Amino acid sequence: DARNNTKRTEVLDLVNTIRARVDQWRADGWPGVTIVTRKLLEHWHDREARQHPFYFCQLEAIETLIWWVEGAEAYKQGIAIPGDGGAWERLCNKMATGAGKTTVMAMIITWQVLNALTYPKRNKDFSRAVFIVAPGLTVKERLQVLLPSEGSYY
Repeated sequence: DARNNTKRTEVLDLVNTIRARVDQWRADGWPGVTIVTRKLLEHWHDREARQHPFYFCQLEAIETLIWWVEGAEAYKQGIAIPGDGGAWERLCNKMATGAGKTTVMAMIITWQVLNALTYPKRNKDFSRAVFIVAPGLTVKERLQVLLPSEGSYY
């Protein structure tokens, strides 16, 4: 039965190493980040400021991307993320269904665009252009929660 064969566990050493480094970086106060990023991180972690607090996996996802781009180099020593040989560095987060990937996407866009506008000379790190591919109507409809014109936007 195929359903019984899906319960394999595979330890991802690189992921666990990165997770430990991000945990330490967070505990040390996110060294290396811009003022804009620090304000965003403080806001996102402020449970009192939010009607619906973020899930831990959402905060971990955005922090990991920020750590890789902005974190102090000392926290990344000995970590190499293999590329695909292309001109663009590709980074990703893996999250379960219902874990809030749309919200993380909004957090990434906010982080990138606000920093790009504030620090235009850091265009290697930050982008003010955003391209979203929304496969299917369900995903496209789900993205509507990001529009301020909607009554219940995030």
